[in-house]
Amino acid sequence: MFAIYTTPLRTVAGCTLSALLLSCVGAESGAMKRAPRTNDSAAPVDSDSPADSDSAVDSDSVDSSPVDSDSGPIDTGTSNPCGEASVIPRFTAPATPAVSPVSSDPDQGSDNVYAPEIVRISDQLCMMYYGGQGSDGHDRIFLATSTDCANWAPWPDRAHPEPVIDNGSSNHVNDPSVVRVDGTTYLYYTDAANAEDDRIHLAISTDGVHFTLQGMVLDVGAPGTWDSQKVGRPSVVLREGTFWLYYDGNDGTARHVGVATSTDGRTFTRHPSNPLVLNAGAVHVQRIADTYVMVQESHDGTLAATSADGLEWCDQGQIFGLTGASWDAYGQVTPFLYSKDGSRVDALLFGGASDACWCRNRIGQATPEGDPVPSDPDDGCGACVSASDCTEACRDGGYGLDGYCAVPGSADPGACCACVAGE
Repeated sequence: MFAIYTTPLRTVAGCTLSALLLSCVGAESGAMKRAPRTNDSAAPVDSDSPADSDSAVDSDSVDSSPVDSDSGPIDTGTSNPCGEASVIPRFTAPATPAVSPVSSDPDQGSDNVYAPEIVRISDQLCMMYYGGQGSDGHDRIFLATSTDCANWAPWPDRAHPEPVIDNGSSNHVNDPSVVRVDGTTYLYYTDAANAEDDRIHLAISTDGVHFTLQGMVLDVGAPGTWDSQKVGRPSVVLREGTFWLYYDGNDGTARHVGVATSTDGRTFTRHPSNPLVLNAGAVHVQRIADTYVMVQESHDGTLAATSADGLEWCDQGQIFGLTGASWDAYGQVTPFLYSKDGSRVDALLFGGASDACWCRNRIGQATPEGDPVPSDPDDGCGACVSASDCTEACRDGGYGLDGYCAVPGSADPGACCACVAGE
Protein backbone atom coordinates (compact mmCIF):
# COMPACT_ATOMS: atom_id res chain seq x y z
CA MET A 1 0.00 0.00 0.00
CA PHE A 2 1.18 3.50 -0.72
CA ALA A 3 0.42 6.72 1.09
CA ILE A 4 1.11 10.39 0.86
CA TYR A 5 1.88 12.39 3.97
CA THR A 6 0.62 15.95 3.81
CA THR A 7 0.08 17.56 7.23
CA PRO A 8 3.08 18.27 9.45
CA LEU A 9 4.17 15.65 11.96
CA ARG A 10 7.94 15.91 11.90
CA THR A 11 10.74 16.69 9.49
CA VAL A 12 13.61 14.48 8.39
CA ALA A 13 16.03 15.64 5.68
CA GLY A 14 13.73 18.53 4.89
CA CYS A 15 10.59 16.43 4.37
CA THR A 16 7.29 17.29 5.98
CA LEU A 17 5.48 14.18 7.12
CA SER A 18 1.98 13.84 8.43
CA ALA A 19 -0.41 11.75 10.40
CA LEU A 20 -2.87 11.77 7.49
CA LEU A 21 -2.66 8.52 5.53
CA LEU A 22 -4.46 8.30 2.20
CA SER A 23 -4.77 4.72 0.97
CA CYS A 24 -4.29 4.19 -2.76
CA VAL A 25 -5.92 1.75 -5.14
CA GLY A 26 -3.56 -0.11 -7.46
CA ALA A 27 -4.04 0.52 -11.14
CA GLU A 28 -3.75 -2.24 -13.70
CA SER A 29 -1.48 -1.74 -16.65
CA GLY A 30 -0.48 -3.86 -19.56
CA ALA A 31 -1.11 -4.72 -23.16
CA MET A 32 -3.82 -6.87 -24.70
CA LYS A 33 -3.82 -7.07 -28.47
CA ARG A 34 -1.67 -6.92 -31.56
CA ALA A 35 -2.60 -5.00 -34.68
CA PRO A 36 -2.31 -5.91 -38.36
CA ARG A 37 -0.36 -3.90 -40.86
CA THR A 38 -1.40 -3.55 -44.49
CA ASN A 39 1.62 -4.04 -46.73
CA ASP A 40 3.92 -6.91 -47.59
CA SER A 41 7.34 -6.32 -46.04
CA ALA A 42 8.24 -8.75 -43.25
CA ALA A 43 9.47 -7.70 -39.80
CA PRO A 44 12.90 -8.82 -38.55
CA VAL A 45 13.25 -12.30 -37.15
CA ASP A 46 15.06 -11.27 -33.99
CA SER A 47 12.49 -10.43 -31.30
CA ASP A 48 14.96 -7.98 -29.73
CA SER A 49 15.79 -6.17 -32.96
CA PRO A 50 13.86 -3.30 -34.57
CA ALA A 51 10.51 -4.08 -36.17
CA ASP A 52 10.25 -2.92 -39.77
CA SER A 53 7.92 0.04 -40.04
CA ASP A 54 6.30 -1.68 -43.05
CA SER A 55 5.64 -5.03 -41.35
CA ALA A 56 2.68 -6.96 -42.73
CA VAL A 57 -0.13 -8.83 -41.00
CA ASP A 58 -2.48 -11.40 -42.43
CA SER A 59 -5.81 -10.12 -41.14
CA ASP A 60 -7.47 -13.43 -42.04
CA SER A 61 -5.53 -15.04 -39.20
CA VAL A 62 -7.14 -12.81 -36.58
CA ASP A 63 -9.93 -14.30 -34.48
CA SER A 64 -12.64 -11.63 -34.29
CA SER A 65 -14.96 -13.40 -31.85
CA PRO A 66 -16.23 -11.41 -28.82
CA VAL A 67 -13.94 -11.29 -25.80
CA ASP A 68 -14.67 -10.13 -22.27
CA SER A 69 -13.03 -6.84 -21.40
CA ASP A 70 -11.48 -5.74 -18.16
CA SER A 71 -14.01 -2.89 -18.09
CA GLY A 72 -16.99 -4.59 -19.69
CA PRO A 73 -17.62 -6.14 -23.10
CA ILE A 74 -17.72 -4.09 -26.26
CA ASP A 75 -20.62 -4.73 -28.61
CA THR A 76 -19.04 -6.58 -31.55
CA GLY A 77 -22.28 -6.33 -33.49
CA THR A 78 -21.32 -2.80 -34.41
CA SER A 79 -20.87 -1.93 -38.08
CA ASN A 80 -17.52 -0.38 -37.21
CA PRO A 81 -15.09 -3.12 -36.19
CA CYS A 82 -12.31 -0.52 -36.00
CA GLY A 83 -13.72 1.32 -33.00
CA GLU A 84 -13.12 5.07 -32.94
CA ALA A 85 -9.80 6.25 -34.33
CA SER A 86 -10.56 9.68 -32.88
CA VAL A 87 -9.48 8.45 -29.42
CA ILE A 88 -5.88 8.72 -30.65
CA PRO A 89 -4.75 12.32 -30.15
CA ARG A 90 -2.09 14.30 -31.93
CA PHE A 91 1.03 14.59 -29.81
CA THR A 92 3.46 17.35 -28.92
CA ALA A 93 7.07 16.27 -29.34
CA PRO A 94 9.09 16.19 -26.11
CA ALA A 95 12.07 18.50 -26.03
CA THR A 96 14.25 16.07 -24.11
CA PRO A 97 14.02 12.42 -23.02
CA ALA A 98 12.03 11.65 -19.89
CA VAL A 99 14.48 8.96 -18.74
CA SER A 100 18.08 8.72 -19.92
CA PRO A 101 20.63 6.05 -19.07
CA VAL A 102 23.04 6.83 -16.27
CA SER A 103 26.06 5.83 -18.31
CA SER A 104 28.47 6.44 -15.42
CA ASP A 105 26.80 3.64 -13.46
CA PRO A 106 27.93 0.11 -14.42
CA ASP A 107 24.37 -1.24 -14.38
CA GLN A 108 23.42 1.21 -17.18
CA GLY A 109 26.85 1.70 -18.68
CA SER A 110 25.91 0.67 -22.23
CA ASP A 111 23.92 3.90 -22.70
CA ASN A 112 20.68 2.08 -23.46
CA VAL A 113 17.28 2.25 -21.70
CA TYR A 114 13.91 1.39 -23.24
CA ALA A 115 10.70 -0.69 -22.86
CA PRO A 116 8.81 1.58 -20.41
CA GLU A 117 5.76 0.31 -18.50
CA ILE A 118 3.85 2.67 -16.18
CA VAL A 119 1.65 1.68 -13.25
CA ARG A 120 -0.37 4.45 -11.62
CA ILE A 121 -0.61 3.73 -7.92
CA SER A 122 -2.48 6.88 -6.89
CA ASP A 123 -2.88 10.55 -7.77
CA GLN A 124 0.47 11.10 -6.05
CA LEU A 125 2.53 8.14 -7.22
CA CYS A 126 3.36 6.51 -10.54
CA MET A 127 5.93 3.77 -11.05
CA MET A 128 7.76 3.13 -14.31
CA TYR A 129 9.49 -0.18 -14.94
CA TYR A 130 11.98 -0.18 -17.80
CA GLY A 131 14.92 -2.06 -19.21
CA GLY A 132 18.52 -0.92 -19.13
CA GLN A 133 21.77 -2.40 -20.39
CA GLY A 134 24.88 -2.53 -18.24
CA SER A 135 28.53 -2.09 -19.10
CA ASP A 136 28.77 -5.89 -19.13
CA GLY A 137 26.23 -6.05 -21.99
CA HIS A 138 23.48 -7.60 -19.86
CA ASP A 139 19.98 -6.12 -19.60
CA ARG A 140 18.21 -5.63 -16.28
CA ILE A 141 14.88 -4.18 -15.18
CA PHE A 142 14.84 -0.86 -13.34
CA LEU A 143 12.31 1.37 -11.58
CA ALA A 144 11.68 5.11 -11.74
CA THR A 145 9.05 6.97 -9.73
CA SER A 146 7.06 10.14 -10.28
CA THR A 147 4.46 12.19 -8.44
CA ASP A 148 2.90 13.44 -11.70
CA CYS A 149 3.58 10.57 -14.18
CA ALA A 150 5.72 12.96 -16.21
CA ASN A 151 8.91 13.83 -14.30
CA TRP A 152 10.77 10.66 -13.39
CA ALA A 153 13.43 9.84 -10.80
CA PRO A 154 15.35 6.55 -11.13
CA TRP A 155 15.22 4.44 -7.96
CA PRO A 156 16.81 4.41 -5.46
CA ASP A 157 19.14 7.25 -6.47
CA ARG A 158 19.22 9.38 -9.60
CA ALA A 159 22.96 8.94 -9.96
CA HIS A 160 23.06 5.24 -9.06
CA PRO A 161 19.97 3.34 -10.26
CA GLU A 162 19.70 -0.25 -9.07
CA PRO A 163 17.79 -3.02 -10.83
CA VAL A 164 14.63 -4.35 -9.23
CA ILE A 165 15.16 -7.52 -11.28
CA ASP A 166 18.78 -8.39 -11.96
CA ASN A 167 19.85 -10.69 -14.77
CA GLY A 168 21.35 -13.26 -12.41
CA SER A 169 22.86 -16.05 -14.52
CA SER A 170 20.83 -15.05 -17.60
CA ASN A 171 22.17 -13.07 -20.52
CA HIS A 172 19.39 -10.52 -20.20
CA VAL A 173 16.05 -9.72 -18.59
CA ASN A 174 13.88 -6.96 -20.07
CA ASP A 175 10.47 -5.99 -21.52
CA PRO A 176 8.46 -5.62 -18.28
CA SER A 177 4.66 -5.85 -18.39
CA VAL A 178 2.74 -5.29 -15.17
CA VAL A 179 -0.69 -5.97 -13.71
CA ARG A 180 -1.74 -5.51 -10.09
CA VAL A 181 -4.12 -7.94 -8.39
CA ASP A 182 -5.30 -7.53 -4.79
CA GLY A 183 -2.21 -5.59 -3.79
CA THR A 184 0.24 -7.90 -5.57
CA THR A 185 2.28 -6.73 -8.53
CA TYR A 186 2.70 -9.34 -11.26
CA LEU A 187 5.65 -8.40 -13.47
CA TYR A 188 6.08 -10.47 -16.62
CA TYR A 189 9.31 -10.13 -18.57
CA THR A 190 11.60 -11.60 -21.20
CA ASP A 191 14.39 -13.78 -19.84
CA ALA A 192 17.14 -15.05 -22.14
CA ALA A 193 19.31 -17.60 -20.39
CA ASN A 194 21.76 -17.64 -23.30
CA ALA A 195 22.22 -15.28 -26.22
CA GLU A 196 18.66 -14.28 -27.19
CA ASP A 197 16.89 -17.54 -26.33
CA ASP A 198 13.86 -15.67 -25.04
CA ARG A 199 11.32 -17.16 -22.65
CA ILE A 200 8.66 -15.41 -20.58
CA HIS A 201 9.10 -15.30 -16.81
CA LEU A 202 7.17 -13.87 -13.85
CA ALA A 203 8.19 -12.03 -10.68
CA ILE A 204 5.81 -10.87 -7.95
CA SER A 205 5.95 -8.13 -5.31
CA THR A 206 3.77 -6.70 -2.57
CA ASP A 207 5.43 -3.27 -2.60
CA GLY A 208 6.35 -2.88 -6.27
CA VAL A 209 10.04 -2.63 -5.41
CA HIS A 210 11.21 -5.95 -3.98
CA PHE A 211 10.39 -8.89 -6.24
CA THR A 212 10.42 -12.65 -5.83
CA LEU A 213 11.21 -14.59 -8.99
CA GLN A 214 8.60 -17.20 -9.95
CA GLY A 215 10.37 -18.71 -12.94
CA MET A 216 9.18 -19.38 -16.46
CA VAL A 217 5.48 -19.15 -17.28
CA LEU A 218 5.63 -19.57 -21.07
CA ASP A 219 8.10 -21.79 -22.93
CA VAL A 220 8.64 -22.08 -26.68
CA GLY A 221 6.15 -24.03 -28.76
CA ALA A 222 6.51 -27.53 -30.12
CA PRO A 223 9.05 -28.16 -32.90
CA GLY A 224 7.81 -26.91 -36.24
CA THR A 225 5.34 -24.39 -34.79
CA TRP A 226 5.38 -20.62 -35.34
CA ASP A 227 6.91 -19.94 -31.89
CA SER A 228 9.25 -22.90 -31.65
CA GLN A 229 12.47 -20.91 -31.12
CA LYS A 230 11.63 -17.81 -29.07
CA VAL A 231 8.81 -16.37 -27.00
CA GLY A 232 9.27 -12.91 -25.50
CA ARG A 233 8.15 -9.28 -25.19
CA PRO A 234 5.06 -10.06 -23.05
CA SER A 235 2.07 -7.73 -22.86
CA VAL A 236 -0.40 -8.75 -20.18
CA VAL A 237 -3.80 -7.48 -19.14
CA LEU A 238 -6.24 -8.82 -16.58
CA ARG A 239 -9.67 -9.29 -18.16
CA GLU A 240 -12.59 -10.47 -16.02
CA GLY A 241 -10.27 -12.49 -13.80
CA THR A 242 -8.28 -13.99 -16.69
CA PHE A 243 -4.70 -13.05 -17.59
CA TRP A 244 -4.28 -12.47 -21.32
CA LEU A 245 -0.61 -12.70 -22.25
CA TYR A 246 0.29 -11.47 -25.72
CA TYR A 247 3.80 -12.22 -26.88
CA ASP A 248 6.27 -12.30 -29.75
CA GLY A 249 6.93 -15.75 -31.14
CA ASN A 250 9.68 -16.79 -33.52
CA ASP A 251 10.38 -19.95 -35.50
CA GLY A 252 13.70 -18.79 -36.90
CA THR A 253 12.22 -17.35 -40.08
CA ALA A 254 9.71 -14.72 -38.94
CA ARG A 255 8.31 -12.98 -35.88
CA HIS A 256 4.57 -13.12 -35.17
CA VAL A 257 2.27 -12.33 -32.24
CA GLY A 258 0.12 -14.78 -30.32
CA VAL A 259 -1.76 -14.94 -27.05
CA ALA A 260 -2.02 -17.32 -24.12
CA THR A 261 -4.48 -17.15 -21.22
CA SER A 262 -4.42 -18.10 -17.56
CA THR A 263 -6.76 -17.94 -14.58
CA ASP A 264 -3.95 -17.88 -12.02
CA GLY A 265 -1.33 -15.82 -13.87
CA ARG A 266 1.13 -18.71 -13.86
CA THR A 267 -0.16 -21.58 -16.01
CA PHE A 268 -0.89 -20.37 -19.53
CA THR A 269 -2.67 -22.05 -22.44
CA ARG A 270 -2.01 -20.94 -26.00
CA HIS A 271 -4.99 -19.79 -28.03
CA PRO A 272 -5.86 -22.25 -30.82
CA SER A 273 -6.00 -19.50 -33.45
CA ASN A 274 -2.38 -18.44 -32.91
CA PRO A 275 -0.57 -16.69 -34.42
CA LEU A 276 -2.99 -13.80 -34.34
CA VAL A 277 -0.86 -11.23 -36.14
CA LEU A 278 1.85 -12.04 -38.65
CA ASN A 279 5.19 -10.29 -39.14
CA ALA A 280 4.78 -7.96 -36.17
CA GLY A 281 5.89 -7.58 -32.58
CA ALA A 282 6.90 -5.27 -29.72
CA VAL A 283 3.46 -3.71 -29.40
CA HIS A 284 1.41 -2.35 -26.53
CA VAL A 285 -2.38 -2.20 -26.35
CA GLN A 286 -4.57 -0.02 -24.19
CA ARG A 287 -8.34 0.30 -24.05
CA ILE A 288 -9.35 3.95 -24.43
CA ALA A 289 -13.09 4.50 -23.82
CA ASP A 290 -14.73 1.85 -26.06
CA THR A 291 -11.84 1.35 -28.43
CA TYR A 292 -8.69 -0.72 -28.19
CA VAL A 293 -5.58 1.08 -29.38
CA MET A 294 -2.38 -0.68 -30.34
CA VAL A 295 0.96 1.09 -30.72
CA GLN A 296 3.92 -0.45 -32.55
CA GLU A 297 7.57 0.47 -32.97
CA SER A 298 9.13 1.51 -36.27
CA HIS A 299 12.13 3.28 -37.76
CA ASP A 300 9.99 6.28 -38.71
CA GLY A 301 8.03 6.82 -35.50
CA THR A 302 5.15 5.16 -33.68
CA LEU A 303 2.42 3.28 -35.55
CA ALA A 304 -1.10 2.50 -34.36
CA ALA A 305 -4.15 0.38 -35.05
CA THR A 306 -7.61 0.37 -33.49
CA SER A 307 -10.21 -2.28 -32.77
CA ALA A 308 -13.70 -2.56 -31.34
CA ASP A 309 -13.11 -6.00 -29.83
CA GLY A 310 -9.36 -6.10 -29.40
CA LEU A 311 -8.91 -8.85 -31.97
CA GLU A 312 -9.89 -7.52 -35.38
CA TRP A 313 -7.58 -4.60 -36.09
CA CYS A 314 -7.66 -1.61 -38.43
CA ASP A 315 -4.42 0.10 -39.41
CA GLN A 316 -4.28 3.80 -38.50
CA GLY A 317 -0.74 4.35 -39.77
CA GLN A 318 1.80 6.56 -38.09
CA ILE A 319 0.49 8.55 -35.13
CA PHE A 320 3.77 10.18 -34.08
CA GLY A 321 6.89 10.85 -36.11
CA LEU A 322 10.49 11.37 -35.15
CA THR A 323 11.07 14.49 -33.08
CA GLY A 324 13.89 15.82 -35.26
CA ALA A 325 16.33 15.56 -32.38
CA SER A 326 19.34 13.26 -32.39
CA TRP A 327 18.10 11.08 -29.55
CA ASP A 328 15.36 9.41 -31.67
CA ALA A 329 16.85 9.97 -35.13
CA TYR A 330 16.78 6.24 -35.95
CA GLY A 331 13.35 5.25 -34.70
CA GLN A 332 11.00 4.75 -31.78
CA VAL A 333 11.09 1.33 -30.11
CA THR A 334 8.92 -0.51 -27.59
CA PRO A 335 6.16 2.16 -27.35
CA PHE A 336 3.77 2.38 -24.42
CA LEU A 337 0.41 4.17 -24.31
CA TYR A 338 -0.41 5.66 -20.92
CA SER A 339 -3.94 6.43 -19.75
CA LYS A 340 -4.70 7.77 -16.30
CA ASP A 341 -8.20 6.28 -16.08
CA GLY A 342 -8.92 4.61 -19.42
CA SER A 343 -11.05 7.46 -20.76
CA ARG A 344 -8.35 9.19 -22.82
CA VAL A 345 -4.72 8.95 -23.85
CA ASP A 346 -2.51 10.92 -21.47
CA ALA A 347 0.94 10.15 -22.88
CA LEU A 348 2.88 8.16 -25.43
CA LEU A 349 6.20 6.75 -24.28
CA PHE A 350 8.85 5.10 -26.42
CA GLY A 351 12.50 4.26 -26.62
CA GLY A 352 14.17 6.87 -28.80
CA ALA A 353 16.91 5.28 -30.91
CA SER A 354 19.97 7.49 -31.32
CA ASP A 355 21.88 4.85 -33.29
CA ALA A 356 20.94 2.71 -36.29
CA CYS A 357 21.69 -0.40 -34.23
CA TRP A 358 18.77 0.41 -31.91
CA CYS A 359 21.20 -0.26 -29.08
CA ARG A 360 21.51 3.36 -27.81
CA ASN A 361 18.06 4.35 -26.58
CA ARG A 362 16.50 6.72 -24.06
CA ILE A 363 12.86 6.97 -23.06
CA GLY A 364 10.77 9.77 -24.56
CA GLN A 365 7.33 10.88 -23.38
CA ALA A 366 5.00 12.81 -25.70
CA THR A 367 1.85 14.54 -24.45
CA PRO A 368 -1.39 15.15 -26.39
CA GLU A 369 -1.56 18.48 -28.18
CA GLY A 370 -3.23 21.07 -25.99
CA ASP A 371 -2.27 19.37 -22.73
CA PRO A 372 0.06 21.43 -20.55
CA VAL A 373 3.55 20.04 -20.17
CA PRO A 374 3.91 19.48 -16.42
CA SER A 375 6.63 21.40 -14.65
CA ASP A 376 8.88 19.43 -12.36
CA PRO A 377 7.07 19.09 -9.00
CA ASP A 378 10.46 19.08 -7.30
CA ASP A 379 11.11 22.66 -8.38
CA GLY A 380 10.84 25.48 -5.85
CA CYS A 381 12.22 23.89 -2.69
CA GLY A 382 15.94 24.30 -3.25
CA ALA A 383 16.23 26.73 -0.36
CA CYS A 384 14.93 24.30 2.25
CA VAL A 385 16.37 20.89 1.38
CA SER A 386 19.92 19.73 1.85
CA ALA A 387 19.54 17.04 -0.80
CA SER A 388 19.32 17.85 -4.51
CA ASP A 389 15.52 17.93 -4.46
CA CYS A 390 12.47 16.73 -2.52
CA THR A 391 12.58 13.29 -4.11
CA GLU A 392 16.10 12.69 -2.87
CA ALA A 393 15.30 14.25 0.52
CA CYS A 394 12.36 11.91 1.03
CA ARG A 395 14.36 8.87 -0.05
CA ASP A 396 17.41 9.83 2.00
CA GLY A 397 15.25 10.23 5.08
CA GLY A 398 13.60 6.86 4.52
CA TYR A 399 10.12 8.35 4.23
CA GLY A 400 9.10 7.60 0.70
CA LEU A 401 9.68 6.40 -2.81
CA ASP A 402 9.23 9.94 -4.09
CA GLY A 403 8.47 13.49 -3.01
CA TYR A 404 7.53 16.90 -4.30
CA CYS A 405 7.76 20.55 -3.35
CA ALA A 406 4.54 21.18 -1.43
CA VAL A 407 5.33 24.82 -0.64
CA PRO A 408 7.37 26.33 -3.51
CA GLY A 409 9.60 29.16 -2.39
CA SER A 410 9.62 28.10 1.24
CA ALA A 411 12.88 28.25 3.17
CA ASP A 412 11.42 26.37 6.11
CA PRO A 413 12.75 22.79 6.13
CA GLY A 414 9.75 21.77 8.21
CA ALA A 415 7.17 22.85 5.66
CA CYS A 416 8.51 22.53 2.11
CA CYS A 417 8.44 18.89 0.95
CA ALA A 418 5.75 16.22 0.92
CA CYS A 419 6.77 12.58 0.74
CA VAL A 420 4.98 9.73 -1.02
CA ALA A 421 5.75 6.66 1.05
CA GLY A 422 5.43 2.95 0.46
CA GLU A 423 4.52 0.34 3.02
